[in-house]
Amino acid sequence: MKAGIKKHIRQLLWDYQHIEKKLQEYEDVMLMNRNPFLEYPVEQPTEKITISQIAFHKLFLQTVEDILADSTRDVQDIFLVKYKNGYLYKKNEFVACETFLSESTIARRDTEFIHEIAYRLGWYEI
Repeated sequence: MKAGIKKHIRQLLWDYQHIEKKLQEYEDVMLMNRNPFLEYPVEQPTEKITISQIAFHKLFLQTVEDILADSTRDVQDIFLVKYKNGYLYKKNEFVACETFLSESTIARRDTEFIHEIAYRLGWYEI
């Protein structure tokens, strides 16, 4: 798999909480048929997003949730510590301290996780 694809998937994983929050905001706007930004104008919204981006982010979150549901506890712990509750470019040494796994196990499981996401999204290249 190309390094660019891995980098992009990791960036999406690090943005997981932000994506989840934004999708929830858009869902609230669509379900309630009102825009809270118009009712309480603090500042002008600058972020623009297309329907395709919303659909992709929803697909990505669902794919990650499906993979985590089928995964071992090790992979779930690595995801929580490194991506969901972690910070950008968190080193495997710190993840190892928090999950009580070896660095090589973390690297292997993380790579398998990234490959599985790429495969399910149709981005996997041999």
